[in-house]
Amino acid sequence: MSNINFSNFLSEKFPLFAPKKYLSKRWIYLAAIQLFSSSLLMAIPDVATAQANRKSFRICSRDLLSVGLSESEVANACGAALKPRHLSRCVTRIYDNTTKELPAKEILFNCQRVRRVDELGNCVRKINKAVKDTSNESAILESCRLSLLPKGFSSCVIGLSSNVRLSTEELLTTCLNPNQEISGVDSEQES
Repeated sequence: MSNINFSNFLSEKFPLFAPKKYLSKRWIYLAAIQLFSSSLLMAIPDVATAQANRKSFRICSRDLLSVGLSESEVANACGAALKPRHLSRCVTRIYDNTTKELPAKEILFNCQRVRRVDELGNCVRKINKAVKDTSNESAILESCRLSLLPKGFSSCVIGLSSNVRLSTEELLTTCLNPNQEISGVDSEQES
């Protein structure tokens, strides 16, 4: 039996196994830089997130206090919010773009119960600016909240209001349930 030198065999067949090639100073230096930079990248987001969260809670509480909510309501709302800045932006957009018919508590309640918080604020703002009859702002707020896609819902209401002479309530109902009348006609025809 001949003596086989396994280190030479492995380095010829598998070049990555060649220890001399990868133990040079250059490779060790590059590996150290890579480890150092990856450890920095893992540590930095935690610090940035903590600062952003602190700032988000501060902005949320300031904005909600400015619309007339009590300190305990503000603390509960901002403390429970997943994205406090989005919540306060929703409340202030709706509050600033409606008459005093809607109390801040009702606006906050609706902003807390929707998945797309920013879209809810934009939906109410856009509809109130585009539709001439905004006598029932609570219906607009409720309809935007009930819509799965508030952005698309506001586009529907605004687009239809420019050419169709329906009341605001009819537009809201039509855009929430576009097939409502069609299904009612079908059931009457079948009987």
